[in-house]
Amino acid sequence: MFFRYRSYIFSRLSLKHIALTVCLSSILFPNTARTQLGLDTPFSATSSCTLNACFAEGSINMDGRMNESAWAQAEPATRFFQREPREGAPATEKTEVRILYDDTNLYIGVYCYDSEPGRIVHNELRFDGDLAYDDNFTVVLDTFADRRNGFFFRINPNGARLDARLANGSRPNTDWNGVWDTAARINDDGWSAEIVIPLSTLRFNEVNVQEWGINFQRMIAWKNEEVLWAAWSRDYGITQLSQAGMLCNLRGIERGSLLEVKPYLLGGIENDDGERDNEIKYGVDVKYPLTSDLTLDLTTYTDFAQIEADRTQINLTRFSLRYPEKRDFFLEGADILEFGSPMSTPFYTRNIGLSKDREAIPILAGAKVTGKAGRYSIGILDMQTDADDGKGVPSTNYSAVRIKRDIMQQSSVGFIYAGVHDETGHWDRTLGADFDYVTNSLFGNKNFSISTWYERNFKEGGAAGKHTGQFFIRYPNDLVSVTFNYKESPEDYEPELGYYQRNGVRQVLLTTMFSPRPDIPHIRQLMFSGNFRYYEHYDTHKLETRYITFSPFGFRTLSEDTFRIMFTNSYDFLYRDFNIFNDTVISPGGYEWWEGTASLRTNSNRPLSANLTYETGDFYSGTKQTLDSSLTMKFNHHLSVEPAAIYNDLAFGDESFSTQEYSMRLNTNISPRLSIRTYVQWNNDDEIANLNFRIHYIPQVGSDIYLVYNHLWNGMQDYRTTYDATLAKIAWRFAF
Repeated sequence: MFFRYRSYIFSRLSLKHIALTVCLSSILFPNTARTQLGLDTPFSATSSCTLNACFAEGSINMDGRMNESAWAQAEPATRFFQREPREGAPATEKTEVRILYDDTNLYIGVYCYDSEPGRIVHNELRFDGDLAYDDNFTVVLDTFADRRNGFFFRINPNGARLDARLANGSRPNTDWNGVWDTAARINDDGWSAEIVIPLSTLRFNEVNVQEWGINFQRMIAWKNEEVLWAAWSRDYGITQLSQAGMLCNLRGIERGSLLEVKPYLLGGIENDDGERDNEIKYGVDVKYPLTSDLTLDLTTYTDFAQIEADRTQINLTRFSLRYPEKRDFFLEGADILEFGSPMSTPFYTRNIGLSKDREAIPILAGAKVTGKAGRYSIGILDMQTDADDGKGVPSTNYSAVRIKRDIMQQSSVGFIYAGVHDETGHWDRTLGADFDYVTNSLFGNKNFSISTWYERNFKEGGAAGKHTGQFFIRYPNDLVSVTFNYKESPEDYEPELGYYQRNGVRQVLLTTMFSPRPDIPHIRQLMFSGNFRYYEHYDTHKLETRYITFSPFGFRTLSEDTFRIMFTNSYDFLYRDFNIFNDTVISPGGYEWWEGTASLRTNSNRPLSANLTYETGDFYSGTKQTLDSSLTMKFNHHLSVEPAAIYNDLAFGDESFSTQEYSMRLNTNISPRLSIRTYVQWNNDDEIANLNFRIHYIPQVGSDIYLVYNHLWNGMQDYRTTYDATLAKIAWRFAF
């Protein structure tokens, strides 16, 4: 009886009233809400963090030395404080950062002094690689000074680089790729680097004197020390733009009306089950700044042959899997077009140009406008795909419009439209509205947010529009972190441009994490957590699924290794037969079971690092043991190998079977601009072995040359080759 929904502290009626009250009070009485929740604070909690940019006289040679006279004229930022391991303590190594600019570029120079330069960690060399566990330097730019959105640039001592977009303190969206460059070098007393960011890469207001939010972070890997210029509280960090410092004295800069044209030419040979075809394709992408902060992107005959193959997964659940977007055109401005959550959204770009079997559907053309206009964030997308008679797919138009307005200091309100219309006259449309209340000043200095959104879907020939809605409360802080989510969605709520992992339920989710930092040798943080998920049938209110997970023990060491033990009690009710794998079927009915999990993740800055998870226990009417393992072997910063395996051993009465997934990625990095990646995978479900080989060369920033080879062997046919292709692609960026 404890798990019956009506026994919750908050009934559905009271929960909706709470959400409505919060939303209305924040909108109708903003001054009261701001005062009570501590929103009337200055831009930066560390107001002394102000840095003046200096105009660069003469050219800057990008060699990582900072030996031009202009650097000596620039004011340095030097006061860095620890976030880890000793919050608020002065940095143990000196760091100096200087900012220059001219009519076309922003320059960032950094000198990272190190008392033991021989211990500097610099394993990564590839573009957009995992730099988090190397020595690295990060700069974030809030170019609109709106405390919400920004640009993220990270480098390491090898000159490897990673970029991302930031939105309201969330994890960086590393799928974004901007045009910028860096040069770095290791010296006798540390390492230094120069970064150049063209103003055309950034977006900012059209005013004569600019003031941007800015912050710097340095990781000293051999000490596991993280230091920041501002926002060094453990509850903040580099992604918390509301606590950044200020960059001043940017005078007379303009993004310019730079037109970027990037045509591509692709040629190669494709063999599809014995039918050979010579491939010749061409197309073009165009990028034009409508204003200093709104960008128009155009594409025609779009091709994504250079994208690495998806990792195939054996699905032992009743629900569809979500695959990440990897295609550049859709990644640009993706943060603006986001709505809902990753597991429940009306706009999922993987539905455009890809079939349900993840096979490509030709894209004829597309257009997109993204950016800001005053307090409004705007995203507009329109794509047209070609008909594919072989897959039974008609020519289809996909469109989306997303508008958000900034309100208060960190919050927003907005709406979305997402539609599908094909040549047969079939159409599907979704309308949605959302509200996000965000503050990092609850109780003085704590992060807190409330999010709610509502959607309604309309279909050709359908009845009145179906709807879904969600409500989130988040308290994401270092010592205590809490998330509460309520969602309801009818069984047949299926917008064609969306992704919804589970419909036909009312869902309640509660997660908690308590992470104290006791004075224990070698231990940085203990971790105790709980997770409660409850799903009841949308119409009957009958319990369908329930998960209760608790972790009585977990820790993170000073060397950034983590270990956790968890126990989960599960209940799932099946209305129909569930074909879990091959011919194994679980009969309808209610099932309850327990399982235990142990996981270990080691610091990846070591030559050998691992991520291991072991699960054991019951599973529906049987038992299941799972080993999920991945290793990373770094021989040097030029060569690394990443084998991975997932093994499930299941038994149901007299019937037993195993599922197996194996993959290996070989990374060969000649330089930050030349890399070779080989990816091989196999599983015993479809028994297809897949080889994806790619050479990527960046002759100049923004231009790319690819050589790609794909090969499939069908295990159902004695591993006969069923597909292979060799393709070369050149995409060259021209700027006018």
